[in-house]
Amino acid sequence: MTIKDKTLVNINGQILKPEQASVSVFDRGFLYGDSVYEVTMTLDGVPFMVEDHMDRLEKSASKIGLPLPFAREEIVRQLITTVKSLGVKKSYVRIVCTRGAGEITLDPTKEQTGNFILICKELHPNPSHWYDKGVWMVIADVIKKHQRATDPSVKSGNYLNNVMAMAEAKQAGAFDAIMLNHQGMVSEGTTSNIWIVKDGKFITPPLDAGLLGGITRKSLLDLGKNQNLQMSEANFSPEEMKKADEVFLTSTTKEIVPIVKIDDQVIGSGQPGVNTRKLHALYQDLMVKHYKSEKSRLNI
Repeated sequence: MTIKDKTLVNINGQILKPEQASVSVFDRGFLYGDSVYEVTMTLDGVPFMVEDHMDRLEKSASKIGLPLPFAREEIVRQLITTVKSLGVKKSYVRIVCTRGAGEITLDPTKEQTGNFILICKELHPNPSHWYDKGVWMVIADVIKKHQRATDPSVKSGNYLNNVMAMAEAKQAGAFDAIMLNHQGMVSEGTTSNIWIVKDGKFITPPLDAGLLGGITRKSLLDLGKNQNLQMSEANFSPEEMKKADEVFLTSTTKEIVPIVKIDDQVIGSGQPGVNTRKLHALYQDLMVKHYKSEKSRLNI
């Protein structure tokens, strides 16, 4: 996905072409990362898990005392309207809410007018080799910030920690990086949650490992239990992860991607595992049902 793809930007309710879209250089989202955001996608104009994403957006904003520029219903309405104007089969949607522009000061209580920004871009299919052959990842030297420094449950514009971890991965030629917490335990990927499969059990780190609770992560925990799969949240070390039978990552736009190599260690057989494939198939069935029900609920 590049800026050359078909794109529209909605700023405070006004739908614009990318070259027309701008916010003030004094916006706190630009100056300090003082913003919250969500990423979802749409199929035939129907947003995926929009209520879950809105729940998390509201919780993120509440935790940092950031008033959202629009109410939930209006944000969803603006999303649907903008995607309809874009007119593509499938789209990437990024919702950004900033504290707005004002004095150049760290003080968040100074008067500002918040900004609502919605970026909608045509979303092309992910490369098939991600799923057929799996990907290689590295364990980053950069660790996750302590929960008392930056709350990982807040999906904010302050992402430099993850940017530096991704830079490590790309310098090594890897797909992405896995980040550890201050205790040396596995936390998450730069934009994804991490899972292992051991003896048929699906395990993902708990929220207190310093990670963002992913929407796909939550959906899979619920789905697995409904399908009588052994799902659990538990801490595991990098060494335990490398000795797992299967490893995979999850995110809204990537779905479930097998990880077949970490650093220099091949995972399991070095091929996407049967359990990972089975879970992905179940998840894709869930997505189809969800889109169908949401199309009816939202009257799209």
